[in-house]
Amino acid sequence: MKRLLFVAFSGLLTVLFLVALGWDTNRQWNRYQSQFFKTLRPSERRGLSDGIKQIIASDLNRVDRCTTCHVAIDKPALALAQEPFKAHPGQWLVWHPVEKFGCTVCHGGQGLATETKAAHGQVPHWEEPLLQGQFVQASCASCHGNLKDIASHVPMLVKGKRLFEEVGCYGCHTVKERGGTLSQDLTEVGSKPYELIEADFEMMEAPHDRIHWLMTKLKNPRVLNPGVRPEVLPLGEEEVFPSAMPNFGLADEQIRALTVYLLSLTDSDYPASYVVPAVSESTILPASSVERGRLIFEKNGCAGCHGIGGAGGRRNWNAGLGEEVPALLYVKAYYSEAVERLKGLIRNGRQPVPRADPKRPAPGLYMPAWKDKISESELDDLVAYLFSLADELPVSPPSNAASVQTPADG
Repeated sequence: MKRLLFVAFSGLLTVLFLVALGWDTNRQWNRYQSQFFKTLRPSERRGLSDGIKQIIASDLNRVDRCTTCHVAIDKPALALAQEPFKAHPGQWLVWHPVEKFGCTVCHGGQGLATETKAAHGQVPHWEEPLLQGQFVQASCASCHGNLKDIASHVPMLVKGKRLFEEVGCYGCHTVKERGGTLSQDLTEVGSKPYELIEADFEMMEAPHDRIHWLMTKLKNPRVLNPGVRPEVLPLGEEEVFPSAMPNFGLADEQIRALTVYLLSLTDSDYPASYVVPAVSESTILPASSVERGRLIFEKNGCAGCHGIGGAGGRRNWNAGLGEEVPALLYVKAYYSEAVERLKGLIRNGRQPVPRADPKRPAPGLYMPAWKDKISESELDDLVAYLFSLADELPVSPPSNAASVQTPADG
């Protein structure tokens, strides 16, 4: 009986071994390599070996197996038209040798994986999605401190950084100690764990990764934070408003550019031999106080809440006088005789904002204190700029101007 059991189990182990062997020799990377080698002439095949390829970038603590499938990445003469058999475009591998940089340091993904979905980071809980096309430009900021030096190679990254300032994102968000504190610090938003950036994938369609979460947020913030109706809350609890982040009406290309920039904000800490530090540049300020004030307005992200050029239009749920952040076009009409009062408002802010309905929650946006971020001389220039906004407007404010402007007092 024991002998029969031994023979049976031995046979079973043999079958399992053969199944495992067959499965192991028919992996996805095996098939890719076999397909590629069939396209080569015998003379081209010489020197090329099959099997798993591995790049160990010791200085970066990375092990990448991407070239197991991307076998022609550094062989333009053998490259084919379709993926994964294309050669790497441009001179990037000359500037960034794979033996030193690997692949994932620029492209993201999961370096140790040998199956397409896993290698591209398209698996649950992997927080470094593959960066393709224009999104790869985000990686350049990890080593290149001054984007001006590489601007021709990273146009989307440069555009995104510029848009971040023009739209006024600094008014609510901090990046490297610059900006407001109304919302999340975005200094490391490109690498923070999902739970720390409050990435709620339940409200968005797949793929559920950082790239598409950022793009969804920029396109329509309310999709991810729609708020809750009072009737669905337990008795006694207040209504939860939608996201306080305004919908900026961005075009698709602008959304992509901003996403590239936000992905570039990471906690990367590479060895000094990999980093090209930024060189400080002297800034020549305009002679005009109005122009200097415009720069301060843009630098501190005032447009994020008050609109481009102070034109207003940003929604602020349950804020008094129209549920909007006040426009600044008629500041001169109300504060030309009370300049110190205006300066005090900017210095100290105004919280809380008066509510349209006292029974509903406080508005999400409010006027923060800028006394620690804007100097007195800058404050004088900012006031000069705000007063200049009325120069091309009618002499008298419209009948409803008070309802637009007096909230600037709060």
